[in-house]
Amino acid sequence: MPSVRHDLDAAAGRGQVRISTVRQGASPFGVLGYMLGLSYRAVEMFLRALDCPCGKSSVDRGLLFLVDIGNQRLIGVEMVEETQADEVRRIVREVMAQVGATELRTDEHSSYEGIAPEGSHRLCLTHWLKSKGKRAWDLLQQAQQEQRPLEVSSLEDLLALLRKRPRSPTVPEELSKLVRRYLYARKGLPWRINQLLQHIERTWEKVSDDPIDPTNNVTERIIGLTFKIRAKTMRGFKTQAKVRAHPYLSFYLRGQDGLCDLREVV
Repeated sequence: MPSVRHDLDAAAGRGQVRISTVRQGASPFGVLGYMLGLSYRAVEMFLRALDCPCGKSSVDRGLLFLVDIGNQRLIGVEMVEETQADEVRRIVREVMAQVGATELRTDEHSSYEGIAPEGSHRLCLTHWLKSKGKRAWDLLQQAQQEQRPLEVSSLEDLLALLRKRPRSPTVPEELSKLVRRYLYARKGLPWRINQLLQHIERTWEKVSDDPIDPTNNVTERIIGLTFKIRAKTMRGFKTQAKVRAHPYLSFYLRGQDGLCDLREVV
């Protein structure tokens, strides 16, 4: 998902957040379950067993958050699926032009490709490390189970390289050596390692090297405070209008110091 920086860490918040809501009209069986002290989850499971149409359902659209990372400010919230690439690109381009963003920071979803010029679109370090580290760890477990010492050693070296700080802004020679080692692997575990190594090499220099914060953490924090907490604790939203309005209201109430002052709207 993206973010925007006045460097605009031009990153659109966290592009895709799945949301769910409670359907209108509670089943009499559901009401009875609540009266008997069952939890919401237990009631939902009970109703599903009865094939009763009640419980959670997904809201039709996803949410695209656009955030000015440098100023820690919510810029916009749009109801659009991350898979709707053309619409996502149109929205992000318009916002970047309106706020004068110089950098777009996102995860690796293909919908964000081609929005900003080469060098101005950077990947969130946290998202990138999480996905590459998890894949390398899974392959390491497989290599250990299959008792393949060379692959175990290679993957341990790769994980150490991913964790190394400070992180090299250019592709390190150690990574290039690993890539060459598996360059011609075409099947089984070596082939999967080959694919991972080539992807890491290809995207290494696209990852943000911002000396202050190369991540989308500001965006994730804003999404958590303005949307996720409310969605999880109150079992979602009942209308799309409320889904879209709540992040704006919540961000306004919290203000720049993160405190919620209800006197602002009284």
